Order: sequence, then C-alpha cells, then structure tokens
Amino acid sequence: LEKESSKPTILCDNSGAVSISTGQSSSARTRHIDIRHHFVKEKIQEGEIEMRQIPSADNAADMFTKALTPSRLAACMKVIGMAA
Repeated sequence: LEKESSKPTILCDNSGAVSISTGQSSSARTRHIDIRHHFVKEKIQEGEIEMRQIPSADNAADMFTKALTPSRLAACMKVIGMAA
C-alpha cells in the first residue's frame, strides 16, 4: 500500500525528468540548464512537493497532449475525477 502524503505530488512518466528533479542525476549533459529552471528541484529538496515516476500507461495528462482512443480518454478522465 502506498503512504498517503499531505504534500502535492507530481506524477511523471519521464525517468530523466524525475532523476534530474530529485537530484539523482547530474552530468555534463544537464549542466546547461539555467539555475532559474530548477524551481521544481528546489521545492522537492525543501520538502514542499514530491515527484514520483509512473508508467506512461497511467499518465492521465496524456489526454491533454495526445490523440487517444475513446476508451483511453475515458480512463484518463476517470483518474482526474471527470465524468465521461
């Protein structure tokens, strides 16, 4: 069972974004990212928010960015509490 959290949680299906944001990855390839773009990373380090990786199949945000089948759209809507 997953522990309930009172912190806002960002669900992300991109492992690279999760690694960079949670401080688990740092390399020459990411050094070009300007410090002003580290807002999420700072909030995670300060304990104000959490970030968790999820499978792409469970990413409800896809309904805003991709063309989906009617059944997949209905499933995404259900996840965020919208009626189909």
